Amino acid sequence: MALRWSARRQLLYYGVAFVVLAIVLVVVWEEFFTRTPNCFDGIMNGTELGIDCGGACALVCPDEAKPPQVLWARSFSLASSSTYTSVAYVQNNNTGSGAKAVHYAFQLFDENNILVVERDGVMDLPPVRTIPIIETGIQAGNRTVARTTFSFSETPSWSKVTEDLPSLHLIQENLSADGSRLSVQVENDSVADAPQVMVEAVLFDAQGVARGASKTLLASVPRKSTKSVVFTWPGGIPGIVRAELTVVPSF
Repeated sequence: MALRWSARRQLLYYGVAFVVLAIVLVVVWEEFFTRTPNCFDGIMNGTELGIDCGGACALVCPDEAKPPQVLWARSFSLASSSTYTSVAYVQNNNTGSGAKAVHYAFQLFDENNILVVERDGVMDLPPVRTIPIIETGIQAGNRTVARTTFSFSETPSWSKVTEDLPSLHLIQENLSADGSRLSVQVENDSVADAPQVMVEAVLFDAQGVARGASKTLLASVPRKSTKSVVFTWPGGIPGIVRAELTVVPSF
């Protein structure tokens, strides 16, 4: 006996529903059971130690990352100038990892511990052990800076740097006796150009106290070549006995 139209229509509905359900099940199976784990899927899978971090992922899990340590911070001016330079030495305790665009702040206080001025900045923290952070041209007006603090305005997000950084070296360093001029050559031994290279210089007296600092950004150091960098401090800085130079590559 031929099926009535209502029965055939009901069977059609059941068939369509079955096909839709089957498609949904296939999609769910592929999404959650057969998809290759990756570091951007919002799921803790594969070798990850957290959601999209640790294991084979570049991102270091927050509970595994070590906070940067501020070793010291100091400000100084040249002669009777009211313009200060502030320097902080920061230690990166995350071996082989760096952090992009980290915000920080210098706070400069007078002898009464009253805030004179605050200077905010942002900098990439490269995968090197000790990182100088330098801010120049800080105006203090007619007040004298007696103490400086440095702090990060946010928790850095650390990632493992898997690509080889350019092989950069500092050679032919020459510091003038009066502390007015420092020259150096940046040598790139790599087979690739090194873009956006920061070179930082800090001058110290015989007691190991920082007395001067400066920085410059090189747009590029071509492969298998050298570039000259010259720092100057008009009028010189008496008592300077050594310079610490740091080259900070982009990553």
